[in-house]
Amino acid sequence: MSKFDDMIHGLQQDMEVPDHVWVKYTDTLSKLPDRQAERPSHTFAKRRIWPVAAAATLVIGTVSVSTAAYMQWSRGLEERLHTTAEQRQILEDNQMSSFIGQSVTQGNVTVTAQQSIVDNHFAHLSFKVEGYQAKDGEQPGFSDITITVGDNEDYTGGWSASFYNGLISGPDGRAVHPDGTPLKEDEEISYILEDGSMEFQVDMMSDVKGAFFDQPIHVELKNLGIYGGKAEDVIVEEEGDWSFDWTLQGNDEVKQYELNAPLGDSGATIIQAELSPISVSVSYDFPKQKETETGTDENGEEFIHTTFKDAPAFTGVRLKDGTVYTGISGAGINGYTAEDSDIYESLTALERVIDVDQVESLLFVKSYPDSRQPLTEENLYFVSVE
Repeated sequence: MSKFDDMIHGLQQDMEVPDHVWVKYTDTLSKLPDRQAERPSHTFAKRRIWPVAAAATLVIGTVSVSTAAYMQWSRGLEERLHTTAEQRQILEDNQMSSFIGQSVTQGNVTVTAQQSIVDNHFAHLSFKVEGYQAKDGEQPGFSDITITVGDNEDYTGGWSASFYNGLISGPDGRAVHPDGTPLKEDEEISYILEDGSMEFQVDMMSDVKGAFFDQPIHVELKNLGIYGGKAEDVIVEEEGDWSFDWTLQGNDEVKQYELNAPLGDSGATIIQAELSPISVSVSYDFPKQKETETGTDENGEEFIHTTFKDAPAFTGVRLKDGTVYTGISGAGINGYTAEDSDIYESLTALERVIDVDQVESLLFVKSYPDSRQPLTEENLYFVSVE
């Protein structure tokens, strides 16, 4: 799946979440309308964020590989994660961020593996693409993506991938330009950066703690073009096989909190949280609550589905200086740790880098405002971690 509408369709089929929850998910993901993805594998049917990606054909060609010092931050990751110069330096110093500097040229196109940002559960990768440009309004993509981590042929975590479209998550979780300008109605999106290149980003996750550290990674990007009439089809304009191998680095430092924080009358109590600069992991004591949902299947017939209520979702942080960030929860997984357990876990990537030492409270959604308005204080539970 690649187009946003098809991605959301895939999520609804897999996650079967209530309509009011989709406000949160669609707001968070709206800046990523074109991500290819492969779903993670989990026990106990944890709720999943990444749907399945389609595979395509292999094209064999001449490959030239070079390695160079590439010590500049990816433009897309810098903007998308709202990083400051100080934050970028900290991530470099602790090796959460590292530079790769591998280039592969086939035909007119050079692809450079630029950078990785890795913590206990998430990895962000960026690739610079030169020699090919999609026109404004056209969505570029590779027709086939292969990712292998470690010694296994098939990477069993989840991943999503797309070209950076110059849009980031705004204060309310909706898509804006990096300067904060809202996306205009019917505005054509451009994937071309100021230097004429494009940037391809891969986001990976694993619910196995530390799964990426010191692991060999193999990434193959095949056949470059634009998406056509069908969401899963790429009209190939540059044939090639751009292949990369390196060893992932990362940092496992987190702030860990043992808590006993009931979330109002929701029935959920936060018992543990781990916070890294790019992700948050939360454990709840949340006795199962059944709920019934109705829907319509592909044949137009109504069906009834019984599931368990989700715990209040993590949405942001309040810093010690009073700054509040909401809508910073990205893709992740959530669900019960076992069929006979009342322990509910949520693992979420952050849409901005944060200074974990400056966090005063974690924020959880109490209610969603009408008409998709931004969350306000009355919509939130505040859980102090000081």
